[in-house]
Amino acid sequence: MNLKTTKLREAIGFALAVGAASAAGTGLAFAQESTNEAKTLDTIQVTGSRIKRADLETSSPVFSIDRQTIEASGAATVGEFLQRSPAISGAATNPQVNNGGGAGAATVDLRGLGVNRSLVLVDGKRWIGTISNANGAVDINSIPMGLIERVEILKDGASAIYGSDAIGGVVNFILRKNFEGLEASAFYGVSSRGDADTERYDAIFGMTGDRGRLMLGASYDKEDSVSAADRTYSSQPYQLYAGQHGIGGTSRILTGRYVVPRSSATGVNLTDPNCGTGANVVLTRIDGRPGSSPSDFRCFDPTTDVYNFQADGNLNLTPQERTALFLSGEYQINDNVEAFLLGSWLRTESSFFIAPLPFDGRAAVDNVPISANSIYNPFGVDITDARLRLRDFIPTRTTRFETETYQITAGLRGSFGDSSWTWDASYGYGRTPQSSAVRGYLYSPALADALGPSMIDPVSGNPICVRTPGNAATAIAGCMPVNFMGPAPDPNTPAGRAQLAALDLINPTVHNTSENVLKVFNANVTGDLFELPAGMVSLAIGVERREESASSSSDFLTIIPPGETVCKITQEACTFGDIVGSFDVNEIYGEALIPVLADVPFAEKLNISLGTRYSDYSNFGGTTNSKIGIEWKPFSDLLVRATYADVFRAPTIGDLYAPTVPSANTYTDPCNGYTGQATADPRACAGVPTDGSFRQSNNQVTSFQVANPNMKAEQGDVFTYGFVYSPSWLEGFSITADYWRVKLDDFITNLPENVLLNQCYSFGRFCDTFIRDTSGDVAQMTNVIGNFGTLKTSGMDLGFRYVAPETAWGRFSWNLDTTYLAEYDVRLLAGDPSSDVGAFPGIPGSSGLAGTFVDSAASGFGNMARWRALNDISWRLGNVSASLTTRYVHHVYESPDVADVTEPGYVARRRVPSFTQTDFQIGYVFEGLNNSSIQVGVRNLTDRQPPLIYSGFNASTDMRTYDAIGRFYWMRWTARF
Repeated sequence: MNLKTTKLREAIGFALAVGAASAAGTGLAFAQESTNEAKTLDTIQVTGSRIKRADLETSSPVFSIDRQTIEASGAATVGEFLQRSPAISGAATNPQVNNGGGAGAATVDLRGLGVNRSLVLVDGKRWIGTISNANGAVDINSIPMGLIERVEILKDGASAIYGSDAIGGVVNFILRKNFEGLEASAFYGVSSRGDADTERYDAIFGMTGDRGRLMLGASYDKEDSVSAADRTYSSQPYQLYAGQHGIGGTSRILTGRYVVPRSSATGVNLTDPNCGTGANVVLTRIDGRPGSSPSDFRCFDPTTDVYNFQADGNLNLTPQERTALFLSGEYQINDNVEAFLLGSWLRTESSFFIAPLPFDGRAAVDNVPISANSIYNPFGVDITDARLRLRDFIPTRTTRFETETYQITAGLRGSFGDSSWTWDASYGYGRTPQSSAVRGYLYSPALADALGPSMIDPVSGNPICVRTPGNAATAIAGCMPVNFMGPAPDPNTPAGRAQLAALDLINPTVHNTSENVLKVFNANVTGDLFELPAGMVSLAIGVERREESASSSSDFLTIIPPGETVCKITQEACTFGDIVGSFDVNEIYGEALIPVLADVPFAEKLNISLGTRYSDYSNFGGTTNSKIGIEWKPFSDLLVRATYADVFRAPTIGDLYAPTVPSANTYTDPCNGYTGQATADPRACAGVPTDGSFRQSNNQVTSFQVANPNMKAEQGDVFTYGFVYSPSWLEGFSITADYWRVKLDDFITNLPENVLLNQCYSFGRFCDTFIRDTSGDVAQMTNVIGNFGTLKTSGMDLGFRYVAPETAWGRFSWNLDTTYLAEYDVRLLAGDPSSDVGAFPGIPGSSGLAGTFVDSAASGFGNMARWRALNDISWRLGNVSASLTTRYVHHVYESPDVADVTEPGYVARRRVPSFTQTDFQIGYVFEGLNNSSIQVGVRNLTDRQPPLIYSGFNASTDMRTYDAIGRFYWMRWTARF
C-alpha cells in the first residue's frame, strides 16, 4: 500500500495557514453568450468534483466547449475539433497519421503527458478504450458527435476523484438531455484540391413524457484519403545532410542493393569511388538493364541511390467510414427513484497504405538469401544481404481495419426524501472488437524456395525451383523461381505474367483480431452534512469496481517461433504471440467541501475541498491518492484558487501483457565513423570497420517492443494555482491566469533506441538489446518497457473572454485560450544525469524538451511548442451569425541533420516555423422552419501548409499537430421538426 497521508497533511496545513495566497486553475470559459445565470442555477456536478453545487467556478480549472462552438468549427469528427485545444500537445494520434495509424482513431494528449495519462469520460463515467494494442487510450471518434452537448476539459490532476490516468487532466463529454422533436443534419466538405471529400449525416429523435424521456439517434460519416504525392510538402522525403537540403529516402530501392564479394563482381566498374576498397562491394542494378549479367550493375552510391517512399502509396489522410446508433433515456419509477440508460454502437472501417514492401534478405531481418544457384543470380555466390523495393512485384502494403465499439451504461439514481442527499448506482459494459486484413507481404518459406536453387526444366523448358542444384528430380511442387535481380515483372509478357502469378501465390492476406472489454460498477452518495457559519459542509462518498481485459488472435504467419527472430512473413509484420491479459480494481473515495469564511472583509468566500481515494489493483497492490483545493474570493470580482493532488497511472494491459511486436524506429548509430577507440563494452561496435568509413545504411531499425508484467504504477503530484478576474466595471469580461506543475516518478516508457545504443557505447548498459550484422549495421533491437525515469513539466494557461453588449450592429464575443510550456524535463534512468532527454544530440549536454520536436517514431515525446493559442471572434445579429477562429502553434526546434555530428557543416539545431490556421464560418437560422439552419465555412482559410520538419517521420512534418489538408470548404444543413 502506498499511503500519501504525509503529503496531504502538509498540504492541508499549508492551505489553512496561508488561506489562498497561492491558487490555481484555468477559468471556466464558455462559448455560449449568457454569463449572468450562475446565481440562479440549480446544483450541478462540474467535472473535477462529485459534489453538486451551484458554483460553476471551483478550485479546479475547467474549460468548456459548447455545442455551438463545435458546430462552428466545421469538424466532421470529435477528434478534429478537440485536438485544436491549446492544452493538447505531444503526440496524440489522428486520421492524418498513416504509418503508425490508420485505424480511424483520434486520442487526447493533455499537457503532452501521453494519451494514457489523460482520462476520457462520458457523462462522468469511463468509456471503453478502443485502441487495438490495449494501451488504455480512448478513441474519442467513437463518441457519438451528434449527442454531445458540451465538452469539459479539466486541466488538473484528478486521481483522488476518478482514479488512474487522470494525470494530465480529464476530458468529460456531456451529452444532450431533454431533447424533443426530430433533428437531421447533413455535412459535406472538400479540399480546394478536390480531395479529402467528407460527408456526414446525423438524425436525432427525442420525446419526453410525464415520467421520462427517450432519445434515439443515428449517424454516418465518410472521409476520403489524401495522397502524400498530392501535396508539395509531403511529395519527397526531404533530408538535411551536413547542412545541405536534399532528397532523402531509404537504401531499399527499386534497382536493389546487393553485397557481393569483390572477386565476384567481374564486369563491374570497380574504379568507381563508391566501390571502396573492402573485400565486399555494394552494388545496384543500372536502371533499364535486365540484371542478367554482372555488367548490368554498378557500385551503390549512398548519397543518390535512395527511394522516394513518400510519393509511392503513402497518405496524408487515411480513409475512414463510420456508422453509429445510440439511445439515451430516463424513467421516473417514483418520486425518489429514476432509472437511466445510455447505449452506443459504432462501426469504423478504415485503412492505411504505405510504400511497397522493402525486401531485406539479411539473416537478422527476413533471413532469405538469394542462392548462388538461382538462375537469376549472375554473380554465382549466395547473396545474404540483398535489399529491394518490391513495387510492381506485389500490391503495396495496406492494412484494413474494421472496429466496432459497444458501450452501455444503466443505473438508478434518486434522492433521500426531501433532504439534500442524492445517490446513484450504475453498471457499464464496453466492448471493442477489431479485425484487420493485411496485404503486401510475402510468405518467407515459399520465398526462400523461389529465391533458392533453380534451373530450367529439361522436359518443359520452364524455370523450376529445386532442392538440389541441377537436379530436376528434386523440383519443389508449386514453386516458381522469382527474379529479385532484375526489374519488376512486365504484365504484358508471358514471362512477366508467370512471375506475377507466382508471387501472388506467396502474397497472403494476413488476418488478425483483437478485443478490449471494460466492466464498471460504481455507486455514489452526496449531500450536505451540517451547517457552519460560512455555509453547508458537503460530502460525497462512493465505491467503484472495474474490470479490464484484452485479447488478440494473430495470424499464424505472423507468429515468431520460440528461439527464433523471424516469422513466416516479412519481419516488420511479425509478433511473438497474442495478448491475453486482465486486471481488476476495487476503489473507495471520499470528497468534502468545507466553507471556512463567507461575507466577511477580504473573504466573500473561502472554501476548502478535500478528497482521497484508495485503489486496490489485482496486479500490483494498493495506492492511496489525495487532493486538496482552495477557493478564495476576497471580493466578488476575483476568485483565487489552488489545488495539490497526488496522481498515479496504473500500467495498462498493453504495458503488462502485449505481445512482442516490431516497430520501424529511427536511430543514430554512435559507431558512425568508428576508428577502433575503446568503448565501455566491446559489443557496442562489434563487427564495425575500424577505418572510420562506417556509416549506418538505414536510419530505421526493426525494434521489437516487449511488454513487462512486473511493472508498478507511476506516482506523482500535480500543483496548480491562479485566479479568475471578472471585473464588475466591464460586464462580460473575464481573465484567467493559471500556473501548473506536474511531477512523475517511475515513469512507464520504452527507452529510445538511441539511448539503448549510447548507453552500451558509453556505459556498457543494455548491450544485449541489439544485434549487428556482418557489415556492422544494427540489424535488430529488443526494447522492453519498464518503470524507468522521472518527468517534470510546468507552464501557464491564460484565458481572456469578452461578450460585448447587444447593439444595433449585433453582439460580438471574443475568446482567447492560450497555454505556455515553461519546462518539460525527462530523465529516463532515475539518478543518471547522462540519461536526461534532450532534442539535440549534436549539442553535448543539452537537455529539456520544452520548445522542441522529437518524433514519436524516434521514441520522442512529439511537439512541445512553448506557446499554443486558440482565438475566436464571434458575431450574431438576429438570425445571422459568423465566427473567425485562429489556431496558433509556436515555433519549435528540431535536430534535422542525418549526417554524423563530426561531419563538416552538420546542423545540430534548426528552427521550425510557427503555424497559424484561420477558419471562418457564417450561418443563418430559419425561424419559420422550426429554427432550421445552414452553415458554410472554410477551414484553413489561407491554405497554410504544415512546416517542413526534416526529422518528421510521416510526410516530413508533424501530422499529429498541424493541418495536412489545406484549404477546406464545407457546408452543413440542419433541419428541425
